[in-house]
Amino acid sequence: MHLKTLLFVFSLLLCLPAGLQAQSLGAKADDIVGDYEVFDRGTGERMHLNFYRADDGDYEARIVWMENPLDDLGKPKTDVQNPRADKRHIPLTHVVVVRKLSYDARSKEWNGGRVYDPTSGKTYRCAIEFENDSTMKVRAYIGFRILGRSLYWNRL
Repeated sequence: MHLKTLLFVFSLLLCLPAGLQAQSLGAKADDIVGDYEVFDRGTGERMHLNFYRADDGDYEARIVWMENPLDDLGKPKTDVQNPRADKRHIPLTHVVVVRKLSYDARSKEWNGGRVYDPTSGKTYRCAIEFENDSTMKVRAYIGFRILGRSLYWNRL
């Protein structure tokens, strides 16, 4: 074999483990993708969230179903508590409630994101990890995690 051929084969062998590791990290990061059931502590209602990978590569979640989606007048409930007046007309079943999550393979959690509470209109920092195959622990906080609250959402 020629020296160039040997060097090429050797470089391929060196790159192979890195490629496999990157593939497995992507699969692990995408473990969050799917539908989850949430109980709103403020209203006592059940709702479903859909987690997906956004165009920028971060993870987001949107409300896709609500137990009681209509207000007292029979119209879809909207995001009336949103601090931005231009967003208050959006139906709650279209509101993105988790944004900018990224996966940290070292800590095996999704962090750096924000979780929005449409009941209060407040946004908190958040970190998410799985308790088991079907339950995620969402830590919502302001400033320091120790000062936050843990929520548990179940995969559908």
